[in-house]
Formats: sequence, structure tokens, C-alpha cells
Amino acid sequence: AALPAVLAATSPEARGGRLYGPRGLGHIGGPPAEQAVYSRLTSEADARRIWDVTRELTGVDLPA
Repeated sequence: AALPAVLAATSPEARGGRLYGPRGLGHIGGPPAEQAVYSRLTSEADARRIWDVTRELTGVDLPA
């Protein structure tokens, strides 16, 4: 499960602002690769709502 994060953090080919995850069937397993960003992550309004809910649930208020 950590391979996509390791790839994103250490690979010279990894690009900032991209999503990395397993490239296997259903994106459940397999080697890490760049993935399409989920449609809900492209909406600024949805991103703000998710950020607000995360702050509320965790009690952690980090700068956006």
C-alpha cells in the first residue's frame, strides 16, 4: 500500500500535483502508476467541503 506514496516522493519521473496508485485490475493492486484524478477532486467547492469535514472530524486545523 505504501508503494504509490514512495514512488510519488522519490521517483524523478513523479510529477507534483498528481495522483499515484496501483495500476492493476480495478486499481486494487499491482505496481504504482500515475492515475486520473477523481472527478470530485477537481471541484474547488468539493475540495473545500472535504477539507472542512476532515478538520471537523480530526480536530486538526491546518492551513489550506
